[in-house]
Amino acid sequence: MIKIYNAAIIGLGRMGQFFEYDTRARKKPCTHAGAYFYLKDKIKLVAVCDLREDRLKIFSENWSFNNLYTDYKKMLKNEKLDIVSICTHAPNHKELVIEAAKSGVKAIFCEKPISTNLKDAQEMIEICKKNNVILYINHTRRFDTQWRKAKEIIDKGGIGEMNVIDSHSSAGLLNGGVHLFDLLGFYNGEVDSVYGKIIKDHDTDPSGIGLLKFKNRSYAFVDIGVRDYVLFQMNMVGSKGNLKIGGMIRGDKTFELGVSEQSPTQSGVMELKKGEFPEIVGGEMPLVNAINEIIESIEKGKKSVSSGEDGLAALEIAMAFYESDFLGKSIKLPLHNVDRVVIPRETSYTKEGKLPLSYVKDNILPLN
Repeated sequence: MIKIYNAAIIGLGRMGQFFEYDTRARKKPCTHAGAYFYLKDKIKLVAVCDLREDRLKIFSENWSFNNLYTDYKKMLKNEKLDIVSICTHAPNHKELVIEAAKSGVKAIFCEKPISTNLKDAQEMIEICKKNNVILYINHTRRFDTQWRKAKEIIDKGGIGEMNVIDSHSSAGLLNGGVHLFDLLGFYNGEVDSVYGKIIKDHDTDPSGIGLLKFKNRSYAFVDIGVRDYVLFQMNMVGSKGNLKIGGMIRGDKTFELGVSEQSPTQSGVMELKKGEFPEIVGGEMPLVNAINEIIESIEKGKKSVSSGEDGLAALEIAMAFYESDFLGKSIKLPLHNVDRVVIPRETSYTKEGKLPLSYVKDNILPLN
């Protein structure tokens, strides 16, 4: 007999519901609500919550759904839940994750970024572990089978040792930037140091450019900027080939593999030949894949492919951009000033207009 898990959503904005109503949207389901209803043989969405009654009304009308809450604490108390999706803005994530973890749920599926403060993120992770709650962060491409196939190619030596990565993303550091930072870690391991410059071209989430040095001694150039078009792409150059991903008009579904072989025109010279990137089935529904993996984690103890620790690592790189920009130096990870350096929600570093000088000298080193 198949167990049906009870789920709820807190936050009915774009990822909670609205992307699902866009007639030009990516292949559906593309929201938490859509994914839960798609998996109705495994999941029962029993309740939703939002502070805004107009959003609750829209949800009710579109899904013929009536178990609506404006108070998430009442929802957690009244409903017997296994999985909770948290789709609010990042400053609210800490409170919601902690309360959900203490309520007895088995898993939490939280939108990115995990938080806007490293100390808060650490506390969220610790509380989930203490309460035996599985924490998943929605770094969406980790759940897309095409992006994961790219990792498999890299891990099997398909492009040799990683040398350098050229990467670009739209929007700010906490929006597209966090997705980019997460994928760089997913494909290339831990970051050793960050040199970043902030570009204040957005009121609430500035952009930036920078250079990351990885523990495997490779580098990544990072360009995150507000543009009049969507851009998300990576060109990974290895010792035996390269892998280009994303950037075309049909979203970020372009995957191009180049492998080295003997040049047909020059003796002793290796050149790149177009390799075969395998056709993947099922990569268009990453949120469905994510929820299926959450169920596997509950039932079989499968490790989260996008854990709280992964969310913390991506956020830490964004934090390092701010500190590097203020100090004009490369910042070595991990950061130690987790309780005081908070990514601003305004264009200034803090309400006072500057970054607190609470850094630890061990964080600062020349880029080499």
